[in-house]
Amino acid sequence: MTDLAAQNIPFYWSAHFLRNLLKNGTRHAIISPGSRSTPLTMAAAAHPHIQKQVILDERTAAFTALGIGKATGSPALLICTSGTAAAHYLPAVIEARKSGVPLILATADRPPHLRSTGANQAIDQLKLFGDYPVMFHEAGEPRLDEKDLGRLAMLARQASGVARQRRGPVHINVPFRKPLEPEPDFVREIERENRQLPPSEYDHAQHDESFHLTGEMRQAVISARRPLILAGPTAPGDDTASIAKLAEKLCCPVLSESTFPGRFAVIGFSAFLRNEHVLEELQPDLILRFGFQPTAKSLEKALSAWQPRHHFHFASTDDWHDATFSGSTHLPWRGRPLRFDELPGCEDDTWFKKWKKHEQLAKQHLQASLDRQDVLSDGHLYHHLLPQCPDELFIAVSNSFPARDIQLFGGNITRFPLFLNRGASGIDGITASAMGISAALQQPGVLFTGDLAFLHDMNALLNQKMVSQNLTVIVVNNSGGSIFRMLPIIRHEKYFKDYFETPQSADIGQLAASFDIPFRRIKTLKELRQFDLAKWRQEHAGLSVVECQTDAGASMELRKTCWNYAP
Repeated sequence: MTDLAAQNIPFYWSAHFLRNLLKNGTRHAIISPGSRSTPLTMAAAAHPHIQKQVILDERTAAFTALGIGKATGSPALLICTSGTAAAHYLPAVIEARKSGVPLILATADRPPHLRSTGANQAIDQLKLFGDYPVMFHEAGEPRLDEKDLGRLAMLARQASGVARQRRGPVHINVPFRKPLEPEPDFVREIERENRQLPPSEYDHAQHDESFHLTGEMRQAVISARRPLILAGPTAPGDDTASIAKLAEKLCCPVLSESTFPGRFAVIGFSAFLRNEHVLEELQPDLILRFGFQPTAKSLEKALSAWQPRHHFHFASTDDWHDATFSGSTHLPWRGRPLRFDELPGCEDDTWFKKWKKHEQLAKQHLQASLDRQDVLSDGHLYHHLLPQCPDELFIAVSNSFPARDIQLFGGNITRFPLFLNRGASGIDGITASAMGISAALQQPGVLFTGDLAFLHDMNALLNQKMVSQNLTVIVVNNSGGSIFRMLPIIRHEKYFKDYFETPQSADIGQLAASFDIPFRRIKTLKELRQFDLAKWRQEHAGLSVVECQTDAGASMELRKTCWNYAP
């Protein structure tokens, strides 16, 4: 089709690109409306096998795509117009890079002859996101000769492959010159062609070879008497099942901040590892660390204090993760299945039982601490609501205190598919990420989020209709940024409340009503105990909001009591 009318060339070029992305496993397109991106938007709209969501706000769109990538391990495609539209993608691009999530951005641009001329809506979009993308490509203006179309097909393969293999965002900048709008008859012709194309059956299985332990690692594992596995946040597709098998082989305790199968996961470590005597008693002689840098303060303290003979870090990406300067040996694991058949099996589980003893004692200490409180605190929410959640639910958690509290009060959270944006640990885009996860998995879930994180991502609620499964948003409303109460800044009473805690007066019930979202408010411990989460989920098929108004002071006292665990 080298003899097309000028107005049809950008659309045909974009359709060719989208078809090849689809062949290479990209199923979702998240589109923000705009003019310069018309050819890309029309190409996505005209393809029946691409799942589309139109999202007004580019930041929300990007975090929704991030959620899809987290849930599926495959990159979603973001499409936006030129100018500042693409700049709103930056927070999600950073999170994708820092947490190993595949993502593809197609940012429409003014043609080169309009750049640096003062032309309206023309900014410098080349490498707009700096070094955060794992790949950048300036696609050039659409041309339809054989080499250009071949390069475009290769670009689709590259973008999909690099986003998965290097685990991060790929940025493709696409300049279009007018005319942008294709002829209606030509669009119908492309639609007919798309309908006749068979659905793509891309193989999502990991094709990398298994990861074999080196001789040094085998010897270190065999000689260890107190081995410990740490699983920090992991990237989509990381093989945690083989880590669980390794733990079984070694009778090895596992401290996990991620979804983790198997019986060797230790619960409640975020409380008892703060005790210096326990920390000394449980010092390992071998640490096998998987994924990204652990975020729990207790693990940060432990990694700074422990001095094992060997510390191996099995890295999810090529990026370095050793914020405690532990001197760990960096290994390019990239989530591959582990091979350790030659290791002897464990015959003595005394070491594991030491950890389980403190797990049980910490559980009793936690329950006693909760029972002594008669006002609704943050901790009560996780302790009461998570046991009501069946295993098939996914659990999403916002940053700040929710990410910490679910570890402290949530019990065995490793049984759930667990999603957190812990790459850069921002409070932006939390609701949008959860909605993306819900849309991709097509399974019900629960999001625990703070009041500030919820308000920060209000635009996501505009897209509630994309949530077809039940997604219950539990808003932990403790009147602002109570995370600052654990920092020395709280001593500055004159400035603390207005400049750091920043309590908000927004009525979350009225906000939910303005979006026609089902809402429930819980204000007391008695009301929480009477609340039936399973019944609520059954009665509300899509997105719903449950606000829990907790006492920030009591919540902080409860945390301190739990952190003061002493066997």
